[in-house]
Amino acid sequence: MFVQRLRQFRAIEFRLMITVLLFFAAGYLLAAFATRQSEFVATVPGLLGILWPSTLPLLLFIAMSLALSWRSPNADQILLPLVALLAGLGLLLNARLQPSLTALYDDIYAEVAAKQSLWVTLGVCVLAAIVLIPWDTLFIRLQRTSLMDWLDHHRYVWLTLGLGLVLATFFFGSDPNGSGVKVWFNFGLFLFQPSELLKIILVIFMASYLNEHREVVQAGYRLGPLRLPPLPYLVPIIGMWGIAMGTIVFQRDLGAALLLFGVFLAMLYVATDRTAYVLAGMLAFALGAIALYQVVPVVKLRVDVWLDPWATAQGTGYQIVQAIYALASGGVFGVGLGRGIPAIVPAIHTDFAFTAIGEELGLAGTLGLLAAYILLIFRGYSIALAVPGRFRGFEQLLAIGLTTILAVQTLIIIGGNLRLIPLTGITLPFISYGGSSVLINFLIIGLLMRISASSR
Repeated sequence: MFVQRLRQFRAIEFRLMITVLLFFAAGYLLAAFATRQSEFVATVPGLLGILWPSTLPLLLFIAMSLALSWRSPNADQILLPLVALLAGLGLLLNARLQPSLTALYDDIYAEVAAKQSLWVTLGVCVLAAIVLIPWDTLFIRLQRTSLMDWLDHHRYVWLTLGLGLVLATFFFGSDPNGSGVKVWFNFGLFLFQPSELLKIILVIFMASYLNEHREVVQAGYRLGPLRLPPLPYLVPIIGMWGIAMGTIVFQRDLGAALLLFGVFLAMLYVATDRTAYVLAGMLAFALGAIALYQVVPVVKLRVDVWLDPWATAQGTGYQIVQAIYALASGGVFGVGLGRGIPAIVPAIHTDFAFTAIGEELGLAGTLGLLAAYILLIFRGYSIALAVPGRFRGFEQLLAIGLTTILAVQTLIIIGGNLRLIPLTGITLPFISYGGSSVLINFLIIGLLMRISASSR
């Protein structure tokens, strides 16, 4: 038994996890030396106080790696270290980036660092629950089905639940930032954003629907030289997607709307292999964007600020202008951890986390971060391609949709930070401060790891 367990030991993953832990221990020490006197850092209480925000979550990551060797040795060994790297960087930055931070042990710092540490810890617990609990055995005993079959066969239940939560924000929504966008539920101790959960629900719905009608949707029908899509089969999925999009747009959560649109096109392309559908979708998006620019004030404002932020540098363009200066000051190798002044950029710990990395770690740091995201996305699509024949369909489409969520979300927020596209209110996965986003991203990784474990 011991020899068998030893053979299952996930050595690659464990070594990478140890490397990540040492990397962030060094990062906290560098930030501490830059912001506090070295005599304080050299003391045991000072050292423990500096390291604590990352200690518990990263130790849980290592415990998770060991547990995977016992319960799910076939799961992908690269996803978890990449997530630990990104989440650890988020903890480090949220300890550094909170506005009005003047000392390492400022009360605001402690609050932000503690909350983000709590969300990451809960996220690891969610990941562990998805991957380690034998859900298939439990479902087979109760309903004679597996976890994936359960998700597949109840798509309208999930969609109704997701849309109901988003619609409820019209009546019970909260606006903690004073931005006029009421897309959160305030439960006192924490805030919850239903549109984050709706991302996964829509992916489950589209994967289930497209898998059931894949052959019909792929075939279509001909009208002379033209191949037309099978509209009777596309109308339900487009209608459900349109209801979700319309609800989110009315709530002015434009980042979530753009994200869902990108995921919808990607899954439709994979299921049908029709480039024409994607082109038609992009054309519809362009026309819709023009219409929204004309009739929705917040869209017009964001586009105008994107085109010329210096025209309102002391007003609506202040955030973007300061972000541009921060990126420029970082240069190639950055000014160093703890030596920048990223807090002058409003919402730096949520909307502009990438900018903060660019200032303190420079172009080299941002390229390293992009490489980590590219590897994460590559592993997600590799998991989808590795799904064996008997599982192809729902699980493959689900893996592609979940990975595309991370890919499009990363592209949107980094593009907004670099002023390649208008800025939208969306988080950088695993790094930006925010509870709902962190938990949902960990749920995505948990589902991907479960699919990878069943594919080998």
